[in-house]
Amino acid sequence: MDHFIQAVAAIIAISNPLGAVPVFLGLTDGWSPSRLRRAALRTALYVGLILTVAALAGSGLLNLLGISTAAFQSGGGLVVLLMGLEMMTGRPTRVQHDSGDGEDDNDPILVPLAMPMIAGPGAITTVITLTARSPGMSSQLVVLGAVAVEAALLFLALFFASWLHEQVSHRGHRVFLRFMGLILVTMGMQLMLSGLKRFFFS
Repeated sequence: MDHFIQAVAAIIAISNPLGAVPVFLGLTDGWSPSRLRRAALRTALYVGLILTVAALAGSGLLNLLGISTAAFQSGGGLVVLLMGLEMMTGRPTRVQHDSGDGEDDNDPILVPLAMPMIAGPGAITTVITLTARSPGMSSQLVVLGAVAVEAALLFLALFFASWLHEQVSHRGHRVFLRFMGLILVTMGMQLMLSGLKRFFFS
């Protein structure tokens, strides 16, 4: 039981579901309420799937692909930074071209929101470490249960964020979008610089 509580606390702390709320609202600006609710569910499912694969496959998958977590972090940071720049300048990004109910293959739910912003290198490494703490299926089952709790909390946070989104005026959306662009730029820069530091100096 202690292992389960520790796993839940560690995964929630590193992935920060509440911290994803403003980013989610910024990236999905202009989407209809029904699409926002579907996006909340998809984000939680993607994060749960990514962390489940990390728990089951471990570091072997990244090694098989020849990708280090540092390179993964740097590349993800660059994607986040570029999207933030587009949001700050007010130009329609690939995120905002389709504001209807139809799903867009280029929507931001998988990249960069689910990965690398929520299920990023830190969360993936944490899951791998927790799984490797003790051998056998019991450790994997504990971590998978913790991942399920994280995904459920993330869904609730983003679902209620979509309700909040409906209460804000159009002008408020514009101001909020540019502010979130700045946040994305700084987060992307931090991810990229941290990844480069790990790649070259660790």
